[in-house]
Amino acid sequence: MNNLSEFREFIETKPLYSWQEFQRCEFGGTQFTNLSQNEFDRLFTDLSQIEMECPTCKRSRPFGCQRIRLGDDYSDDDYPGDDYRVEKLASRIYPFWFKCYSCSSSEYTFFIEVDIENGKIRKVGQSPAWSINLDKDIERFLEDDSEFFKKALICESQGYGIAAFSYYRRVLENSIGKILDNLRSILQMQGSSSEMIEQIDRALKGIVMDERIKIAKDAIPNSLRPNGMNPLAIIYDTLSAGIHRLPEEECLKNSEHIRVSLSYLIRTLTRQNEEQRAFLEATKSLNDFNSKSS
Repeated sequence: MNNLSEFREFIETKPLYSWQEFQRCEFGGTQFTNLSQNEFDRLFTDLSQIEMECPTCKRSRPFGCQRIRLGDDYSDDDYPGDDYRVEKLASRIYPFWFKCYSCSSSEYTFFIEVDIENGKIRKVGQSPAWSINLDKDIERFLEDDSEFFKKALICESQGYGIAAFSYYRRVLENSIGKILDNLRSILQMQGSSSEMIEQIDRALKGIVMDERIKIAKDAIPNSLRPNGMNPLAIIYDTLSAGIHRLPEEECLKNSEHIRVSLSYLIRTLTRQNEEQRAFLEATKSLNDFNSKSS
């Protein structure tokens, strides 16, 4: 993290207790970050707004920051009022509070711990807490397993990476039947080989989970592999490694990537299935119309 946009992303999206490090280098005779002191200070003083879901407006809105200003120290009476001032950025916890530009009523508060000596920061508090509301398409696909996805989000927001991995893996394993159903439909409409369809049918009838996952991974079409990457294979392999071998911090760092990748897989799989089916129905109707007209 070395610029304002990355700091803003950190405020908006990162879970609690996840350290974000700066690249270390020599500065002023002591180890510090790749930024000068003034540049590092400005990351905190120049953040004017963030984009968050407004509980009042019920949509994403810009929130203006009641920002830190370097100068005089602040007292508890200043919080949560107007801008407050600090002499110089130091290793301590700083509050940030933001107010919705649209309704001027909803607020977000963050507590950021700064470790100047080691060149890193982390969030240690946030109010309102991370939202665990799911995308409607994902909630519809997961049905009852939406609760496991929400529990993964809660664990992720509180810094429990291994626990988040466990819930995400439960979501994936419980959803593998629906994933196979959608893959079968897509592949059948694309005219894929009967051998692949038969393998999916065999997996749907019930074999051990590892075999079902393997068949599903092999069945992912190229249209669901951006840059040739197989999302299902990457998600499952990472979850397995994380639960059995990776330390807490590594799991926490990767849980965001698991969440994004799993959401992509579910949304893209269902959308492609629905759009492909709608296209085939439409073209069939057009073809029937043309046949009758000729």
